[in-house]
Amino acid sequence: MTPSPLSSPIPLREVIDQLLVLDRLRPRGHGVLDDRGLIERLLVTVDAAPVLLSYVDAEERYRFCNQSYERWFGVPREQLLGRSLPSVLGPAGYEAIRAHVKAALSGQTERFELALPLRGSGTRVVQSDYLPHVGTDGRVAGFVAMVADITELRRGEEAARIARKLSESEDRLRLALEGADLGTWDYELSTRQRSYSARSLELLGLPPDSVMDEAHLLECIHPEDRHLLDRARKAAFDPDGDGVFRIDFRAVGPCVKEERWLSSFGRMHFDAQRRPVRFIGILQDITASRQSRLRADRLAAVSSALSRALRPEQVSGVVVREGAEALEALCASVVLLSEDGASFELSAAHGFPEGSLEPWRCFPVDTPVMFRDAVRTGRPVLYGDLDAFLRSYPGLKDSPMLLGRAFAALPLVLDGRTLGAFSFAFAREQSFAPEQLQFMESLGQQCAQALERARLYESERRAREEAEQLRDKLATERGLLEAVLQQLPVGVVIAAPGGQLIRGNAAVEALWGHSFVASEDISGYAAYQGFRPDGTPYAPEEWPLARSLTRGETVIREPVHLRTDDGGARHIDVSSTSVRDAQGRPLAAVAVSMDVTAHHAMREALRREGETRDRLMGILGHDLRNPLQAIATSSALLLREAAPDSPQRKRLARITTSVRRMDHLIRDLLDFARVAQGGTLPIERRRMSLEDPCRVVVDELLAAYPDRDIHLDLCGDLCGEWDLDRLAQLLGNLVVNAFTHGARGVPVEVRADGDGTDVVLEVANAGTPIPASLLPRLFQPFTRADEAGDPLKGVGLGLFIVHEIVAAHGGGIQVTSTRETGTVFRVRLPRHRRG
Repeated sequence: MTPSPLSSPIPLREVIDQLLVLDRLRPRGHGVLDDRGLIERLLVTVDAAPVLLSYVDAEERYRFCNQSYERWFGVPREQLLGRSLPSVLGPAGYEAIRAHVKAALSGQTERFELALPLRGSGTRVVQSDYLPHVGTDGRVAGFVAMVADITELRRGEEAARIARKLSESEDRLRLALEGADLGTWDYELSTRQRSYSARSLELLGLPPDSVMDEAHLLECIHPEDRHLLDRARKAAFDPDGDGVFRIDFRAVGPCVKEERWLSSFGRMHFDAQRRPVRFIGILQDITASRQSRLRADRLAAVSSALSRALRPEQVSGVVVREGAEALEALCASVVLLSEDGASFELSAAHGFPEGSLEPWRCFPVDTPVMFRDAVRTGRPVLYGDLDAFLRSYPGLKDSPMLLGRAFAALPLVLDGRTLGAFSFAFAREQSFAPEQLQFMESLGQQCAQALERARLYESERRAREEAEQLRDKLATERGLLEAVLQQLPVGVVIAAPGGQLIRGNAAVEALWGHSFVASEDISGYAAYQGFRPDGTPYAPEEWPLARSLTRGETVIREPVHLRTDDGGARHIDVSSTSVRDAQGRPLAAVAVSMDVTAHHAMREALRREGETRDRLMGILGHDLRNPLQAIATSSALLLREAAPDSPQRKRLARITTSVRRMDHLIRDLLDFARVAQGGTLPIERRRMSLEDPCRVVVDELLAAYPDRDIHLDLCGDLCGEWDLDRLAQLLGNLVVNAFTHGARGVPVEVRADGDGTDVVLEVANAGTPIPASLLPRLFQPFTRADEAGDPLKGVGLGLFIVHEIVAAHGGGIQVTSTRETGTVFRVRLPRHRRG
């Protein structure tokens, strides 16, 4: 079927020409139509146009063709897509249009009429328009071909029908342009008629019915941008140029309430003599994109400034200054959480009155302000007007910090950790557009990262300063240590973990008889010759220092014998230990040598003196007992012969008492000598009752001390396996001690209790309590309970002997002494041998 001719395809051509201008402004990724771009989608809307409408790419292949091609060539158009012009039109047909194709692909707009020979379809007279498609990079990506068959003219009805369909196609195209939120303009130079779409008038800030001329147009452009219009227009009118017109300017028409940026792009069309005939283009509102770009530039500037900020307060200062300027905010502030998370600390502020910040330098984290809610929720807190803000925070109504009529606060979060928050106040009410909120969130992310970096830098700086201080302190202490080491009277040797001897002080030479000998490992310790007390020599690995290095052993005062050059001997004590770090790794080992030769000599002298003294005491005690026994026997015989009331009897009684006391003293001395020489008190256990020694001792003491009284209290099972004589000696010493230090006129209490597992023996007396400072050493030899007493009352061995008798029986003894309860010695005796 042959399509009807098209009398005037010019309106559709104009719309497509504007469409190509629009596409040049649209950003894209790879290629123009590889992803079915905007042109192809819009061409689909005129698919049913009664003309041949196609898009030919730079390789002269069909990328799009409408339904009319199926009617022309009698095949589905899918079979035409991707094919070259010669393969579809035939050699003759391609040769007829080849020059126009080349011109269109070079960027020229072509319009021509010719007789077109087609393969298998004869020759047709066509009217054609080739509109080049120029990409943003200036290269021609292809051209749109509009071909009308004017071989025959249809009747008027058909022409009207075609005109209606063409009008419908034009309407769809214009609707597509409106959907892209673009305004169009057209200037016909021959008639000087200007045509602006309703959207163009709206963008310029004019009412819809405005009539445009040059004067009205200039009034709608900011005075500072009018020179840009003149320069761009001159370039477009230049016959030697490409006719492209582009300008970004601020619109200031009467209906523009806020600053508005527009971008205008157009193209000048020339006739064959390169005379300008028609000027068409589009208008686009780029206010939001420009603000986003400006904010992106500002964000880049913030990033650059933050990269130079080294301290947290510097980071916060950059954020409040740059952020407030980018957002046109009235004031801004940043608060950070304290280390314990209990309070906010003001880090930086901008735009607030002088002195108004003092109460907010540090405040509790639960204070009812936007910072609290931003940190709690982890999301932005936004108030577009003052009334809504005061409903949430009525307590801030009269605060000098309350500036502006809209407010925003956002948390500072890094890797899930909340560092603090920042806020802005705006002079006018805000709707908080998504790009504005996105800018604030990006600003917050950069601030959090910079704060963390600044904190790490601050920590590193403090650590570096501390390291320098520690290094200086270490150098000072090392000097002091060196001075101390050189002055120490003991030898000090320091070894590395591998055994290398790295340091020795001056005393080493005096102690060891030769200078300090360094060594690379433990085998080098052979330079130091020493012997154990049994005379065996030390191998290198057996020295205390080597054992501390290899085994981690700590050695305390190990005796070592040295042989001097003159044949003498020197005794030293060697101590050593390893030094480890916090992880337990060995750092070094230290050995200390102390000369104890004089101490050994003194100890040996004291030992010999003690042996001599103890031997003398033993001999003295043994030799005194024979004459004392003779005195005791003679006194007893004379006492029986003396009259009861004679003075002689009283004198004999005193002699008997003194003899008994001397016997006790001699026995205590003998026992002490035996214990002092390293022995123990001998005991002979046999089955007995504690009642026997108690009654014997009480009777003897009452006879010896007729002016004193003893109360004896016996209860329970008092049987056990003990040494009768030793228990009598124990009880006698305790009762005599009570007579000596207790109050006269008050009986001494002797109590024995056999109701328990062990038998308990107590001796109690009234009188002045034993001083608390004396109690811990009361059972030591030569200690007397009454430091201010009569020195003739004893030499302080009685209680020592008591303690030894109790220990020999496997028992225990305790003493309590207060003014209220008196002095009580409590002896606990096991009934049988333990172990």
